[in-house]
Amino acid sequence: MRLATVVMAACVLAGCAPQFDIEGTHWAKAGTQIQETTLDEMECARVASRSYWTPDLVVGGLADVARVYVEDSQITSAFSRCMESKGYQPARRS
Repeated sequence: MRLATVVMAACVLAGCAPQFDIEGTHWAKAGTQIQETTLDEMECARVASRSYWTPDLVVGGLADVARVYVEDSQITSAFSRCMESKGYQPARRS
């Protein structure tokens, strides 16, 4: 039972982690090849992973869920700003 709880908690936490597309298909910039796009995405992911700050709440529970949500939003926004500052736009999906 304890193992199932740990596995479930790990799955839930993994779903809260920010996901960056670094395969070169979610952002577009005229005149760039997929290798350059991927390199820029990796650089922006590195920058974004250091761009958040929220207080470490000791209370846990829903307070930590809210804190993780805010951190994820900050990281995602930083990643998008970085890509846009390099001249990229979100790629259209068909």
